[in-house]
Amino acid sequence: MRQIYKLSFLSIAILIINNCAGTYQRPLIISPEEQLARQIDLQIAEPELQTALVGVMVQSAETGEILYQRNANTLMMPASNEKIVTSIAALLKLGPDFHYKTDIYTTGQVEDGVLSGDLVIVGSGDPTFSYRFCEENARCFVFQSWADSLHARGIHSIKGNIIGIDDVFDDEFIGYGWSMNNLSSAYSAQIGGLMFNENKAQLILNADSSGEYLNISVIPDLGYVKLLPDLEINADETEITVDRRMETNLVRIKGKIQPGFQTKENLSIHDPTQYFLAGLKWELIRQGIQVYGEPIDADLVAGREKLSEKKPLFTHISPPFQEVLKILMKESQNLYAESLVKLLGKKFGKEGSFAEGEKIVKETLTRFGLEPNSYSYADGSGLCRYNYITPAMIANLLRNMYFHPYGEVYRQSLPIAGVDGTIGNRMKGTVAQNHIFAKTGTISNVRCLSGYAKTKDGETLVFSTMFNNFLCRVNVIMDIQDQMCMLMAAFSRKNIE
Repeated sequence: MRQIYKLSFLSIAILIINNCAGTYQRPLIISPEEQLARQIDLQIAEPELQTALVGVMVQSAETGEILYQRNANTLMMPASNEKIVTSIAALLKLGPDFHYKTDIYTTGQVEDGVLSGDLVIVGSGDPTFSYRFCEENARCFVFQSWADSLHARGIHSIKGNIIGIDDVFDDEFIGYGWSMNNLSSAYSAQIGGLMFNENKAQLILNADSSGEYLNISVIPDLGYVKLLPDLEINADETEITVDRRMETNLVRIKGKIQPGFQTKENLSIHDPTQYFLAGLKWELIRQGIQVYGEPIDADLVAGREKLSEKKPLFTHISPPFQEVLKILMKESQNLYAESLVKLLGKKFGKEGSFAEGEKIVKETLTRFGLEPNSYSYADGSGLCRYNYITPAMIANLLRNMYFHPYGEVYRQSLPIAGVDGTIGNRMKGTVAQNHIFAKTGTISNVRCLSGYAKTKDGETLVFSTMFNNFLCRVNVIMDIQDQMCMLMAAFSRKNIE
């Protein structure tokens, strides 16, 4: 028994010594890369995301080293991250210095200041005839320079019509799979070969504080949009619906309004060509050029073959494409994206249709390793819910652009955290401000954010975060995305002991 007792005591002593020694062992050091991955995992562990599909890819732009991935090769809906695909293909094909050219012709002679024929406009798919590119302010008039050019040629009156030729694109005004419920909204604006004011109009409602008067107006006020108000004023609460009837410009405003209520709503318009021509006629008259004829789509002109005899007057040149690209990406402008796909089809394919443009987009991005059959490209803007792509594919596109000669032009087109665009009000005052360049993506139950992150060490990371199928508040998703961006911006490969 003694022998057994001594051995047991010795064993216990050894265990105690070993345990004591263990308490003085140097703790296991976790690498900065592992720390980043763990911190991202903690963000995604949010209980409200239990039913959501979350896809993430974070990697070094320089080396391609993957710092974090989750469902990175799972096809997901990108929403407006689809514009990353569209914009990169367009920049590669067109280049940053591309300009749209809209030609202006006449079919008649000018005598004593009177143009006896028609003014003919040949569209190029230019989306920039809007307030965004005016030098004055949001109410400036985009055709003023055209009036100046006509005056310089001695034209002070036009006896004929203003005719628009929009054949650069086909007549499919809306994208594939777009929700019928949203077609009245400006973000679903129709696509055309001639486009004015981004094919939208702004509806303004102002009820005075007494509740006795209600002012309803439309900007621009061309008489193109017809209002059908059915409103109760001086109500206890405000509840209104605004809807443009299909294939018309009749806008019904229905509901009830409290005293002092004010609102603005951007509406899409129907028939972009006619809207463009109406806007041009209105501005010419405002600038002192009398127009006796009517704005007419060339498709409706009897004896259209006579238009082939037109004589050139002048050509309107758009801002360079890199400026167009900034509006497209920073403001997430759907119309710009959709029109670009058709433009690619017209310039590099057989016709100005989405189907031809899709071919050019996919052919162009094959050089970046994006196999045409590996993703679904159903529209150019991301409004369609039939688009599917993976976070890894988005990150791969961004990484390839990082090395491209147009890489800096592209990065500068993206919204900047806390500074401008769709993330201009996000991450303000944090380590991520000015260090995240990323495109948002937003449709129902989808929130995406993909782009570039500049780390604490000055390293550039490419990342793609895609959240699908969630039912929680969107602020939960946006907060998680912001936290992930802050983690990337604060990331350093230097281990501080």
